[in-house]
Amino acid sequence: MPLKIKDVAKSKGMTMAQIAEKLGINPITLSQSLNGNPTLSRLTEVANVLGVDVSELFVQPKGKQDIHGCIFINGKENIIHSREDIENLLKEIE
Repeated sequence: MPLKIKDVAKSKGMTMAQIAEKLGINPITLSQSLNGNPTLSRLTEVANVLGVDVSELFVQPKGKQDIHGCIFINGKENIIHSREDIENLLKEIE
């Protein structure tokens, strides 16, 4: 699921560089950690800096079920974006 962190940051009057500074990391490190498959902990950190819920960082799909979340299994975080993610996770734990 695509992220809309830049849009949320802009609405809060912040830049990605300012978010990185508040997190105490380099802007390049922030960018790299958000591209691809960001961790829940990084998304939570960014959401806290922006003063929003983590769910607000995601683009909401139109016309589809609104599924998103995180399930921890044996300490490992599993980000869920779709029914398929849930089904795959179920196969892993069976």
